[in-house]
Amino acid sequence: MKKYLFILTLLFGFTATSLSCAQSKTTQKEKFQSTYNEMKALVQSKDYKFVGDFVYNNKKREKLDSATNNIAVNQSEVSGFASALYAKDEVINVNGKITNYNVNFDDDAQEIAIEFTVDDIKVYIDIKPNGNAFLAIKSSVNNITQVGKVQSR
Repeated sequence: MKKYLFILTLLFGFTATSLSCAQSKTTQKEKFQSTYNEMKALVQSKDYKFVGDFVYNNKKREKLDSATNNIAVNQSEVSGFASALYAKDEVINVNGKITNYNVNFDDDAQEIAIEFTVDDIKVYIDIKPNGNAFLAIKSSVNNITQVGKVQSR
């Protein structure tokens, strides 16, 4: 009888411990919810800028000067510059009126996808749950991919 009582007590102890641990753990989605909400409000305001930290391709990447590699969105206009990989002189000037502005908020995945066109330049910004943003610029001259942050202007 003592043996069964000991086993029951042991089982109850493990169950209580695992339940209390499970309740105290926060999920990744809960951790990033405030960042996602902040980014969502910023994008909805249409008054933000992408600041590039790194430019990259499939094999290489290079640190950028964030003071000169940013693209600002101000309602229906955009202005800024984006540098290409290993080409400080090769810069895409993104200035003008925004057309075809489209935003997709994926609340379940906590991701935001933005796309718009300026003249013959297509701009894509993907914001991840942790706040990192990926910029892709496709023009007739060059394609640029950068990683950075979206922040208020």
